[in-house]
Amino acid sequence: MISIDLTEQISVITFGNIPFESESDFIYSIFEAAARENINVDMISKASVSTDRTSVGFTFMDEDMPRMLNVLSSVRFYRPPLVSCGNVKILIKSDEMAGSAGFAVKVFAALKNTGVTAILITTSADEISLMVRESDSRELAAELERKFNSFNN
Repeated sequence: MISIDLTEQISVITFGNIPFESESDFIYSIFEAAARENINVDMISKASVSTDRTSVGFTFMDEDMPRMLNVLSSVRFYRPPLVSCGNVKILIKSDEMAGSAGFAVKVFAALKNTGVTAILITTSADEISLMVRESDSRELAAELERKFNSFNN
């Protein structure tokens, strides 16, 4: 069985241009300060953007933004982060995902068919999570339901 769930009022912050030699210290300082502020960090995505630089993005509830501003004021960063609020997390979950091919292609086909750009994508063995603008969420969720409907029958 495949479930597709939406969570509204999600914020995302992305830090870029982090030097490799200091990435662990930098990322630790962000998450340590967020924990101190009792902010539940959800989706986390880290990617290399060049041979010596990385980026990290993560999500949290919009209601935690005032406390996240405290975090940002306590952390020295290399370039101002990108911040986006009022987004929707779409979670596609299935136990079948762990042992089957083709789940990711259905997600990217739905993105292509709707013209929606995902702000952030994370995966695990049985989940794919997408962060999208609120204005795109319903159309994309409907397309994902169509794409995955054949698995539920």
